[in-house]
Amino acid sequence: MPSQYLQPSDYNVYGLPTSTTDQQVIQASAMVDAYLLRPEGLVWAPDYLGQPCYMASLVPEMTVESQGTITAGSLVTVTLTNPIQVYEDMIGDVVILDRGSKSPSLVEACVISAIPGPGQLTLYKVANDHGANCTMDFGLTILEEREVSGKRSITRVARPPLRLISGMGRYGYGRRLDQTMGMYNEVNLLAAIQAFGGPPLWVPFDVTQASISRRTQEIWVPAGLLLQYYSEVRLRYVSGYPTSGIPAPIKAATAKLIMAMVANPELIGQLKIIGAGDTKIERFAPSQLDADTLKMLNNYRMAIII
Repeated sequence: MPSQYLQPSDYNVYGLPTSTTDQQVIQASAMVDAYLLRPEGLVWAPDYLGQPCYMASLVPEMTVESQGTITAGSLVTVTLTNPIQVYEDMIGDVVILDRGSKSPSLVEACVISAIPGPGQLTLYKVANDHGANCTMDFGLTILEEREVSGKRSITRVARPPLRLISGMGRYGYGRRLDQTMGMYNEVNLLAAIQAFGGPPLWVPFDVTQASISRRTQEIWVPAGLLLQYYSEVRLRYVSGYPTSGIPAPIKAATAKLIMAMVANPELIGQLKIIGAGDTKIERFAPSQLDADTLKMLNNYRMAIII
């Protein structure tokens, strides 16, 4: 469902009339998402434990169903009702189980560990038992790939705060300068892997062993093969806030947009200037939000990481 940062109980608090419609709130919330560069929105939906599970505003890229029941356990193979198209980075992808069910106690995020056949998926861990025709939704988490320094295994993501659900890492080919400086032992397994052609393989790492700083949003990634740090990591995570915890600046900005749309509907969209005789009205900026409100929103804007 689309982002909706205000509820009827918020209207009076932020100076909106009780006649405010859901459509106005959705339109203003979409404009906030556009400024924040976060099309997935800021709201996550919970799993069976109340933990962040998936982004509420995202639409599934693909939905499949299980042919039979799914039993809780580790390395659980699920047979699907129909074969699926396998894509390159499906290993490590996250599927949301039973999102469409009427029982919130079943919803959970699971990570794909293998694809035994075109109509099967193997999941690392399943916490709950699920009935036949269990829905499995793809594409409801955020995906980022980041390079990691060779000197320390720390990276950042562009959309904090986060709950890391799946992590993959791979080793890149060594830089020539590092090789000439003797930083690679030519008889170890890592050197043997680098000697063969083809792209490096992505391998999973245990996200429970990763350390996330809530203050700096840095992620320490555990080392992989022979305690070597990965060159790149692929992270799938959920970011944002529950519906009941949307920050006040986001709500205030949404309310201001609604008030601007109601007060000056003729200035919404591409129209910049209107005039009649000696009277002229001009939009002061390409945004309906004032500079102070934009400063408040900047704390939640997607970071540009180089």
